Amino acid sequence: MRPLAQVGDVALESDEEQRLWRLRSPAYALTFGIVGRGQVALLSWQNPFTQTQWLKAPVPLFGFATTLNGVPAISLQPSNDAGAFALEKVGHETGAKQLTMRFQLRHERSGVVAVVSLRALDGVPALETGFTLQNEGNEAVTISGLCPLLLTLHCVAPLTVLTLTGGHYDEKFPPSGFTLSEHVLRDGTAVQIDCGSAGRSSQKDIAWFALGRKGNEATVEGFVGGLAWSGRWRGLLQRSGGTVTVRMEATEITHRLFPSATLSSPSAFLMPFVGDWDEAGWQWHRSLLSVCCPLSPPDFPWVQFNPWFGWTTRIDAATLRREADIAADLGCEVFVVDAGWYDGCGTDDFGHGLGNWVEHKGKFPDGLRALSDYVHRKGMKFGLWVEPERVDLETPLAKQHPDWLARRDGKVIGGGRYGHLCFGNPQVVAWFKERLAKIVADYEVDWLKWDYNIAYGLGCDDATHGHQDGDGTYAHTQGVYAVKAFLREKFPHLVLEGCASGGHRIDFGILRFVHTYWLSDFTHRAANVRFHLMGAWFALPPCYLNTWVVHEGTTVADFRSRMGGAFGISARLCEWDEGTRERAKRAIAEYKRLRPFVLKRRFLLKPQPRSPHSWTVWQFYDPETDGGALLAFREQSPDERLTVRLKGLNPDARYQLHNADTGETKTLAGIHLLRDGFSLTIPEQGGSTLWWLQRET
Repeated sequence: MRPLAQVGDVALESDEEQRLWRLRSPAYALTFGIVGRGQVALLSWQNPFTQTQWLKAPVPLFGFATTLNGVPAISLQPSNDAGAFALEKVGHETGAKQLTMRFQLRHERSGVVAVVSLRALDGVPALETGFTLQNEGNEAVTISGLCPLLLTLHCVAPLTVLTLTGGHYDEKFPPSGFTLSEHVLRDGTAVQIDCGSAGRSSQKDIAWFALGRKGNEATVEGFVGGLAWSGRWRGLLQRSGGTVTVRMEATEITHRLFPSATLSSPSAFLMPFVGDWDEAGWQWHRSLLSVCCPLSPPDFPWVQFNPWFGWTTRIDAATLRREADIAADLGCEVFVVDAGWYDGCGTDDFGHGLGNWVEHKGKFPDGLRALSDYVHRKGMKFGLWVEPERVDLETPLAKQHPDWLARRDGKVIGGGRYGHLCFGNPQVVAWFKERLAKIVADYEVDWLKWDYNIAYGLGCDDATHGHQDGDGTYAHTQGVYAVKAFLREKFPHLVLEGCASGGHRIDFGILRFVHTYWLSDFTHRAANVRFHLMGAWFALPPCYLNTWVVHEGTTVADFRSRMGGAFGISARLCEWDEGTRERAKRAIAEYKRLRPFVLKRRFLLKPQPRSPHSWTVWQFYDPETDGGALLAFREQSPDERLTVRLKGLNPDARYQLHNADTGETKTLAGIHLLRDGFSLTIPEQGGSTLWWLQRET
């Protein structure tokens, strides 16, 4: 084949005579070609590491599926009266460390042109897919559903599927939130995942999956994928004989595509991997951070103080200044004022006043900027909570702009005195761009927490808003993205935190704009928090796993249980005694030392527990320095000792292990730690132990 382009380790080649194209990197080798009536197909998918060939016959492009006038459409389909998509041309473009293929397809009957994009990055095993539709015909075409991931594989070996639930709030153990489930995909079986009926993207499941082939009882290779969409969606993984299909799509979208108009799908990410599930998670994190996520500031994630669980809406300038004094002394790096700071919100429901978005003069007689300046003088960043998509119907904003409210069948979406604003309305988007920018500038905000405590259901069908009656969820989601993108561009320094009643809108679409995400409003029980962290880590990089220590538990183990991602404190600091404050100060110093390792590799040396009688053991490891830490917890286990085999170490090296609690130091060979293991002791139930790991020079 003739070379067409190369960016780092990604290369594109073609054979014009045979009409073949090959995209290859160290992680994959894909061959595309023309079959049948000029339709484009994926002919070969090979893993260069294992030489596994995942295809035995041509299959459709894995980045394109939709429905035109009620008829399903993909890049490779049998002849029918409705017509099919034929290839017009293949193009490519290169940019900074990336190479993008574009397949232009034209529908035989309707005149709709689909441009399917496949983006590859140097040094990254993941691929990003998506497509744009343009109507070059003379009549409107109804588009239903946008599916940027339709993967077909041929495999006779058993395959295992991992799925992950969203940020559910419940008191039980094990919790239902962030539960990692394993399914064996047998002939005739299917695994379905979706957002749930409420409409927030992770109310039920995370739009993520991992698919693996096992060898000698351990997963050795497979695929990880996810949908970059913050609206309604569903996924289906199924097997029929030796054929496996994976479909991830945005749903509840019915859009009339008029002549000359365009419509773009969400993106999806697909990553082949080699290794076990921990290796898949590590490769997935690296891919997301390269392909999707915004760059984080230095020393991120910052140690947070947020008064919410201590004070709720009962805040004022004097109280928060007192708390800021203590938070700064403890070593906190950002002070985030949560709900209750705005005009109209007293000491009851934090929803009162939503839409006013100016400070409450009774609580802050000198203005909120005075508190921001005070926090900055203490050496901390200043953060602020907002909830743009929900409005108090008794505020001037709601009364002056009733046409901005999202409606379904003529009724306002929401409940009680609260309504859902429609960000599918360009006027709403423009207003919030201006208002949020003013908040950030006037109050000198370094960290903006965007919450979302209202369900959208099937979405707005009020076509007077500027969207159509069948695509309200699509338009609203794009409007939210537009405001977040505006803030990111206007304030490059600004850290955005995501939240939706906890973790009810965590997805790879929102990750493009935020730096961290509040995992769950059930943050009170340490064992549940650790469970959440262990499951969510498989889909989300550690900086997005935001959890806090609250007033219900302040033991050493309680603090350490929040160290698996972003770490914070939310309590009445002024009511803590000296002993508690000292524990907090030591814990924050400990976290800051642990933070660089948390952001690197993590190995689960014990699986996500299904009983409080199990130990939890995390190994954090930096491959570059060959150092890290072991962090273990004994909840209600009757055993005070446990031996675990470490991972990732150099068998020929020697390592020094130092106990952070007792000062004990041991030096052991890498081969011993890998083969024979390391013995951990926690004398008391509910306790923890932390060992620092350093390679001897």
